[in-house]
Amino acid sequence: MREPNCVGALIRDHRNRVFAQRRTPTRRVLPGIWDIVGGHLDPGETPEQGLARELEEETGWRLRRIEALIGDWEWAWDGFVRRELDYLIEVDGDLAAPKLAPYEHDAFAWVGPRDLELMMQDRTDGDRRLRDLVARAVRIRLTPRLRLEPIGPQHAHDLWRLHGDEAVARWYGKPWTREDALRYAIQRAELWEAYGVDKWMAYDRATGELVGRGGLSRKDDELERLEVGWTVRPDLWGRGYATEIGRAGLALAFDDLGADEVVAFTGPDNRRSMAVMERLGMADPREIVYRGDPAVLYTLPRPAAAPGSPAALHRWDDPRSPGDG
Repeated sequence: MREPNCVGALIRDHRNRVFAQRRTPTRRVLPGIWDIVGGHLDPGETPEQGLARELEEETGWRLRRIEALIGDWEWAWDGFVRRELDYLIEVDGDLAAPKLAPYEHDAFAWVGPRDLELMMQDRTDGDRRLRDLVARAVRIRLTPRLRLEPIGPQHAHDLWRLHGDEAVARWYGKPWTREDALRYAIQRAELWEAYGVDKWMAYDRATGELVGRGGLSRKDDELERLEVGWTVRPDLWGRGYATEIGRAGLALAFDDLGADEVVAFTGPDNRRSMAVMERLGMADPREIVYRGDPAVLYTLPRPAAAPGSPAALHRWDDPRSPGDG
């Protein structure tokens, strides 16, 4: 693959919306479309240096932290191929008042889950890759230790690693093949697009190492409830990662999606998983049959207080609560 010659910045606000700006109609490349902050690297610049420069030139904000590289792709315009690296970043500055570069951008917007098609407005080439990258950034969640990425085909190898472990496989019937992992990854990506919610892959924010997977999915029953779940690498059991993934899922369910109830279930002998459910405030266990096998179902109703208030968060989103799941 060619050396990178473009960079992009995925900047989010407190609601996890991504900053976008509209290119002026007079721009030579992709005039009039909605884009993210970024541009070409100057000679001798590293991607990180170019990212900081473009950010300040186009918005007046300063680069505080690069969270992760989440896009590496090629695109062409007028016969010239660009390789672009896109980073999820944190910035310093007033997010309500970007200083748009004169003659380069004439409007800005914060793109949330319901606004993704803005990235396709006036895009004559039909290329959806930037739109899908923004969707991925909108759906990422950060916890104190974890980066939670919406599962897609790019995660097939890590899914195979995770579910190839015998200690994990015992809960899923057998170790996954590479084909199993890819099939699952493609299915999850389709469900993210269909419903705007599904499972994440979990990575250590400091090291980038795989931790596991988990999050929400729609439970296929007459109530159309959300189910929260988790799977963690066995060598990381006992460090609270399952609880951390579960809290992120509950926050998404209650604060962002307005769910009335979240459920979780596991096999009747999986005491470790049931302990995590109880630490999350889930209760009222009852025996059910899931796909022909016995299971135990836990529930958590929507907190009585307003979403986001301290009272609402106390039961299941307190990072000080103990736990080893």
